[in-house]
Amino acid sequence: MQDNVSMSNESFPGLDYDFLRYIGVTAESQRRIQGFYLPFFQNCHKVIDLGCGDGDFVTLLNENGIATVGVDSDEKAYQAAMAKGLPIVQQDLIAYLQAQPANSVDGIFSAHVVEHLPYPTVILLIQEAFRVLQPGGRLILTTPDVRTLFSHLEMFYLHFGHISFLHPRLLCFFLDYTRFTQIEFGTNPQTASALLPEVATLLRQAAFPDAIYAPSQHLPVDYRREIPLQGHSFLQRWSYRTKRWLTHMLVQPITDNLVANLNQNVIELQNQLRTVTQQQQQLTKDVSTLAHAFQSLNGPFECYATGIKPNTAPTM
Repeated sequence: MQDNVSMSNESFPGLDYDFLRYIGVTAESQRRIQGFYLPFFQNCHKVIDLGCGDGDFVTLLNENGIATVGVDSDEKAYQAAMAKGLPIVQQDLIAYLQAQPANSVDGIFSAHVVEHLPYPTVILLIQEAFRVLQPGGRLILTTPDVRTLFSHLEMFYLHFGHISFLHPRLLCFFLDYTRFTQIEFGTNPQTASALLPEVATLLRQAAFPDAIYAPSQHLPVDYRREIPLQGHSFLQRWSYRTKRWLTHMLVQPITDNLVANLNQNVIELQNQLRTVTQQQQQLTKDVSTLAHAFQSLNGPFECYATGIKPNTAPTM
């Protein structure tokens, strides 16, 4: 059976390989993105990478001691992988799986293939993967995350071969339908959205707000009504008494009134500042809530679904 990927590649050989280079996909970016999936296969001995391109994940698995064969129908991707000396097969993905013996590998990985296929072919791919996997073997499927803005606005419709979004929970249903167990889905944090960078800035500011001024509960102006003694000689004591009497009669009534008014004004300003601070805290909370709501639509653009073939699974 031929899938849509191989049919397009037969009509336009190397088209997918050239397109990925045109939009700036590099081996370094692929290794960074797909390296997230490496721990899922850490206990595997033999893995198949379906739709491997020019073999970036194949290289990564081989470097970690995991024997891996890649499969891709794109002519240029195949030639590029062969130039690197990688174990790559140029073949239709479904046909390759159908030719493999049952229970022969313990891991299958397929990145950004299922969105190129009609759903019956996706189910067939999963069923064939189930048959080829050993009991305890793992299948991982990655695809653009339909729940994010970036996938809708940039990623999905940018590629000529995309047919349909597949929600990660729908992939989980297909896995469950095929009798996989330990099914889960998630997002790849290495695929952050390039949209709405201001949202990330708001979230950082909400998480680490500037220090908020807390007004003092004491009188803001420290006022001493006593004149300190400046010596113990007769003249100094006489001068002290004279200045204290003059201060008491002439100066203190004025300064007492000035300081009282000043303290009252400062207290009113503190109360106003306290109100502004409370408003600022509420505004920060509201902005954080809004930013989190936007971020839920602005998350990583790649999601995955994975499942394990149970040890008691019958051969399909």
